[in-house]
Amino acid sequence: MTSNASLLTAIQSALGSSLTPSLSTTSSTSDIFEAYIFSIILEAANIEGATVVFEDVFGSKPSVFYFRTSPGYIFSTTQPYTHAVIQFPNKPILEAHIGIRVTGKSGVLHECDVSVLHQSEAITCRNNLVSPRSSKLVMAIECKFYSTSIPLGLARAFIGLHTDLSAQESFFVVNTNSPSVEKLLAKRNRYCGIDIIPASPVTVDKLRSAFQSEFYRYKAMF
Repeated sequence: MTSNASLLTAIQSALGSSLTPSLSTTSSTSDIFEAYIFSIILEAANIEGATVVFEDVFGSKPSVFYFRTSPGYIFSTTQPYTHAVIQFPNKPILEAHIGIRVTGKSGVLHECDVSVLHQSEAITCRNNLVSPRSSKLVMAIECKFYSTSIPLGLARAFIGLHTDLSAQESFFVVNTNSPSVEKLLAKRNRYCGIDIIPASPVTVDKLRSAFQSEFYRYKAMF
């Protein structure tokens, strides 16, 4: 069984020694897992040549990375919620967030466990107190942490979510595995990252490579 401590070690490595995560070993494992997937995004961005820095909702440089532990708005100032600023040379700047609501094609708000979006959209939303449009997302990642196999219903719900999002790519990422979930998502041409835990470096490498591919595609578009 994956321990909170092992996930937090990976998160701290991605954030760097100067930034302390607000999560601890007593935090919900589901919350820590989302932060762990966020850390893999940061690693992928670095490998693809990005400069990654961190700022909070007030635009300040933090010493603590405040992770959202429940769905929230990108403009919420109830805590100094923190995000990553991802900049590739000569490309529009991106931001990576945890737990923000985005607006789907239907106009309905959806929670994105982890997301990467255009910074210009994020700034507009913070200034005008509105939620980002899903069309401005480079990646939307649904994260599920279970001690048993993932229920098939969660994969079906993800497919429904994906149809209302117009992100460049959507991912379904879990710490365990389920052949039925894998089969369903494969038939629908949806990315399913299974066994994503520090103790499974091969599957983690595959997910990181998938994130890298999306960053590569983003860079090629501009």
